Amino acid sequence: MSEPTRLAVPIISASPPLEQQVEAARAAGADLVELRVDCIGDVGAVERLLANPPAMPLILTVRSSEEGGGWDGDEADRVALIERLGLLVPGFVDIEYATWQRSANVRQKIGLVCAVRSTAAAGGAGRRKNSLIVSHHDLRGTPGDVRVVLDELAATPADVIKAVFTAGDATDALRVLHELGPCGHANVIALAMGPAGVASRVLARKHGAFLTFASLEAGSESAPGQPTISELRSVYRWDAIRRETGVYGVVGWPVAHSQSPAIHNAAMAASGVDGVYVPLPVKPAGDDFAAFMDLVEREEVLDVRGLSVTVPHKEHALRWLEARGHIVKSAARRCGAVNTLTQCVDGKWEGDNTDGLGAMGALKRSARFAGGEVAVLGAGGAARAIAAALIDEGCGVTLYNRSAGRAKDLAQELRCAWRPWDERVGYAGEVLVNCTLVGLWPSVDASPMPAEALRSGTLVFDTVYRPVETQLLRDARARGCTCVTGVEMFIGQATAQFERWHAVRSPVAVMRGAMSVDS
Repeated sequence: MSEPTRLAVPIISASPPLEQQVEAARAAGADLVELRVDCIGDVGAVERLLANPPAMPLILTVRSSEEGGGWDGDEADRVALIERLGLLVPGFVDIEYATWQRSANVRQKIGLVCAVRSTAAAGGAGRRKNSLIVSHHDLRGTPGDVRVVLDELAATPADVIKAVFTAGDATDALRVLHELGPCGHANVIALAMGPAGVASRVLARKHGAFLTFASLEAGSESAPGQPTISELRSVYRWDAIRRETGVYGVVGWPVAHSQSPAIHNAAMAASGVDGVYVPLPVKPAGDDFAAFMDLVEREEVLDVRGLSVTVPHKEHALRWLEARGHIVKSAARRCGAVNTLTQCVDGKWEGDNTDGLGAMGALKRSARFAGGEVAVLGAGGAARAIAAALIDEGCGVTLYNRSAGRAKDLAQELRCAWRPWDERVGYAGEVLVNCTLVGLWPSVDASPMPAEALRSGTLVFDTVYRPVETQLLRDARARGCTCVTGVEMFIGQATAQFERWHAVRSPVAVMRGAMSVDS
């Protein structure tokens, strides 16, 4: 059985002292430290560290600017520096594939410091040497055939091959992960950079990668999309991930603000569920969502078992299920949107909607809710689910949306009233529900309603949960309204998802406690 995937922490600065940073990485749980000499700059500090090396292996990297590094000087000087520092035997030396292929002279110099097969290293007999990492970095995107790149790297005499791409969305991240198993090389690093590539870093352990990178703290990342080692080990439960671990996630665009990974991973830990939940940003078009789901459905090795679906893909999810002959539950069909996807034992996917359930639970926990007339702002997936649930409860619903056509169409589907967006300031009724994204982080000062239009005594419910106290709710409290935060709905729909996926009672207190309420 191969060793578990290692955690490598990159160091990109000489301050604090390198020795202190290496020790902090070790204490945080790192297995290796990468010395990014091209970023550190202080070669003397690196030499002093290597002269008295720590009790953990180091990766020596002097990355060229062409592949995203900080070295923009003479190429011959860079290779000479790698050779010079490599003779101090850090443990691993990373050299780009393009550099390796450039000339026999470069390969000979690397052979002096690395235990390279079939490379004669004159005068190097008997000397302890480094393991060689041959790497490739694509800063532009992810090619259609990732395997071609990995095969080229595998043809070198490297101990470890490393292929790093740039993810356009989560489909790229999963395509990179898919190639880890069949690559054929014993030690492979394959990652997708950028916010859309986070899943490739978290799931590297499940798919048997040689290592993944995690920064020591926020702001010290060596590449975009790199989580901190604390986040990787605590939020994503890195140490508990196995090949058998099931994969869950949130699909939307964007999803960086989502607290779903925090609450679902905490809930699985508390319930003894062998699973990991990751962010999966998928570009906003329906075709992008379909391409993502087709990949998930087709490639069983990805082992995706359940998905939360958020803006703008709730209606796309319904259309995908119908087009592929999968199952749509009555709640999802009633509101025309899916927020929960579950893989069934027969391989079929089932779509449901827990938004309405979560919203009604949040409203009913307020002593002020007694039904009656409700103004709903928005006509998207959340508005569909909540308006349908309110109508089923016997409430009178009036929709207000910036696109009058969309409001009219939804009102006809649900058999409720609608009015033009500008008329929302004169809304009638006891309850106001915001189902738009206005006020969502980072636009925290925006509100879908003018403060002066809010009437004292109204029950105001904002489905936005980040920030918890939105501008709409701040204005509503100041006007004497009763407020319900989006946290209540978010927890309600998430607990329902959890129970559908895992068939165990959700630990509501744990999920609530895992939410960050300071944003």
